[in-house]
Amino acid sequence: MTKTKKPFKRIAFSLSLIMMMIWIMLGTSTSLAWFSDTSNTLRNIIHFGDFSLVVSYKTDGGDYEVIEQDTKVLNDEDIYEPGYVRVQYLKIENKGSSDFNFKTAVQVTGFKESTNVFGEEFNLKDFIRFGLVFADSESELDSIVGIPDNRSKAVANANDLLNDYSSEQMLLEAKGTKYAALIIRMPEEVGNEANYRSDVVPEVTLGLVFTAEQIHD
Repeated sequence: MTKTKKPFKRIAFSLSLIMMMIWIMLGTSTSLAWFSDTSNTLRNIIHFGDFSLVVSYKTDGGDYEVIEQDTKVLNDEDIYEPGYVRVQYLKIENKGSSDFNFKTAVQVTGFKESTNVFGEEFNLKDFIRFGLVFADSESELDSIVGIPDNRSKAVANANDLLNDYSSEQMLLEAKGTKYAALIIRMPEEVGNEANYRSDVVPEVTLGLVFTAEQIHD
């Protein structure tokens, strides 16, 4: 029997992807130090000798703000219905005097499964797609992801499943800056298999992890 579509519940994805946790991991081949946003003293400006890594996010007002403890990078009012696309800009700065190589990882750190309109259990992470792209300037990033006018470019750069993902290693020179766009979308073709009808609202919590290794002369 063919499963017919029903109108999506407007709040179906309103509590999904409500928080991005920023973890900074610094280290060399022989030592490793973790800094987590569960710490009361974390401000996501990490200094390690002359090593200084700062991560900021672009607000709806267009300014960049340093990500601090309990910062919500993603808007918890967003509704992840089929066809919805969210593009979040990040700025990664090396404010120290030494070059370093860094990698960025996206992780699913938590989720809540729910029941769809057919009475079947489902997990949003099996339906949502994401992408992470980098550029040397914000204008270059705009052209890659099509901000603000070409939504199809953002869609074309967000086709990965929400599983553990790690970027290629990149060089960030002293006093240098890189820009990144985290793109999260619900494909238009997703149907009622991801439309919940239960007391449990489906959720996915993302973690963004930066690993960096200082380059020694």
